[in-house]
Amino acid sequence: MTASLSFSEIIRNRIMTGGLDHDEVHMTTPELIRLHGYPAEVHHTWTEDGYRLEMHRVPRPLSERIPITTTETQYPSSPEQQPETNVNDPPTVGIEELTTLQPKDRPPVLILHGLLSSSADFVLLGPQKALAYALCDSGYDVWLGNSRGNTYSQVHKEYTVKDRRFWDFSWNEMGYYDLPSMIDYILETTGHTSLYYVGYSQGTTIFYVMASERPEYNAKVRAMISLAPIAFLSNHRSPLLKCVVHLYTLMEWGSAYCNIHQWFPRNKLQARALGTLIRNAPGTLTQGVCTSWLYLIAGFGSNQLDSSMLPLIFGHFPAGSSYKQIVHYGQNMKSVGYFRKFDYGKEENLKLYGSAVPPKYNLGKVKVPVTIFYSENDFMTDPRDVATLAEKLPNCIEKYKIPYPKFNHIDYLWGMDARTLVYNYIIKILKRS
Repeated sequence: MTASLSFSEIIRNRIMTGGLDHDEVHMTTPELIRLHGYPAEVHHTWTEDGYRLEMHRVPRPLSERIPITTTETQYPSSPEQQPETNVNDPPTVGIEELTTLQPKDRPPVLILHGLLSSSADFVLLGPQKALAYALCDSGYDVWLGNSRGNTYSQVHKEYTVKDRRFWDFSWNEMGYYDLPSMIDYILETTGHTSLYYVGYSQGTTIFYVMASERPEYNAKVRAMISLAPIAFLSNHRSPLLKCVVHLYTLMEWGSAYCNIHQWFPRNKLQARALGTLIRNAPGTLTQGVCTSWLYLIAGFGSNQLDSSMLPLIFGHFPAGSSYKQIVHYGQNMKSVGYFRKFDYGKEENLKLYGSAVPPKYNLGKVKVPVTIFYSENDFMTDPRDVATLAEKLPNCIEKYKIPYPKFNHIDYLWGMDARTLVYNYIIKILKRS
């Protein structure tokens, strides 16, 4: 690659070379990071309720040479193979990964993905473009989280992914258990007392749950960047989500009677087939269908998504979720003006919450300095809902509107100009926090 190549040419060269050895569509996030010229580490942490979460670390640019050692710890793929492990066991790194001691002047930053997504979202654009590399190059120790249930976090101490009880969670549990576990692990590993947090979409929802339900964690986060925040959903404009609102009772029925608990898992065979189809079928047909599907969720009219990235995107997205995550969002869409816990029905609510309706999250407890990034063309995050959120946060230091009217929900991840429109300002905010 040369500096004279356009963004489109770089992406096409990376994806459409035909070589299988470096086919990014089917690589894991750590493999992508190494291919892009950065060191990668894989870390695991256990939640209080028994889930093993996988995090991917980009500790430094490859140019910063630091002595490297390796460990001999292997991780099992199923609960039956797992040794007895305490949640508070010392942190370890997989045998194939690099363990590096980081300078104290590299502050850690944790980035968390949205619904149906994974850590891959923040590296797909490649060097000098993706958020993970922009932060790493700017002096940060970057940690990419994976919430329970996605393709990287599907191990539990008691259940397998075939068990219904494995999938008995929504983003409420992610905020109460997953995010605190990741934060504690990162701080223990790096020796820092606090970190920066960047949440995208559901990653913002999870943070607001944690900071309101476990307010002691406010002291462990120096600043929070809220990209396309999702808490209040009264004014969302996504046609697909409007359908979900009316169908979520059907999803509950499917879970209860058809044993369907995981939705939209990452399937390598499907990803390979889709990638082949997109590369070889008439471009106007396949690319039009795929981009229209994304735009139905995110917002029409943006020119930020390069169609040649579609095989790469659909090789990593969707990455799976529980049915309860989607149902919980559907409930909040119908509960106009409320951001509240999962609704189990009047009888069960009385047992769990002591009230017939689920309680609201107390956003007044979110003391972390928050900067909100939003856009006018985001079908998921309407400016009116953003305003409601900002009013309820006691320490919202800025609402930053993306200076491109057509910027939509997925452009935060894969927009050609995301670096200049969003990421550079994120870095500026973190530097002054």
